[in-house]
Amino acid sequence: MGYYMRYIVTDGELRLVEIEEALRGTDGAYRLHQHSGTQRQSADLYHGDELYGELEINRPGDGLFEDEIAELREMVEEREESDEDGRRRVVDLLTRATGMLAVRVLWQGRDAEPTLERLDPLWRWLHDRREGLLQADSEGYYDQDGLVLAVE
Repeated sequence: MGYYMRYIVTDGELRLVEIEEALRGTDGAYRLHQHSGTQRQSADLYHGDELYGELEINRPGDGLFEDEIAELREMVEEREESDEDGRRRVVDLLTRATGMLAVRVLWQGRDAEPTLERLDPLWRWLHDRREGLLQADSEGYYDQDGLVLAVE
């Protein structure tokens, strides 16, 4: 299985080339190794020689996107005791979603904190430039200011 984090956008398409340029702008040691021979845009995320994650861009119509959105929506709607404003905001996001960057975080024997810190520039860039929210498995949804809705 694995630990996934997803950035769900409502303002157009995501592109791996744009993501790599943004990461390299923060630190030249970042690079993406794009997977060839697949219909999906996917890549491995490296910092130097260390692998930190597998990235995949999902879009409406690719089959996986709709399944992911439906599953995420079901988890949010099942939350009876959740914050109603946060819940409405997340359901609205999932309804209007135009794309998703899914990141399978790879620990590679590292502790969680330094691994997640390597992904922080990606999330900051997305929060600054795109309309959307970050979803983290077993945690919830985040905007640039912090937790919007806990979903365990």
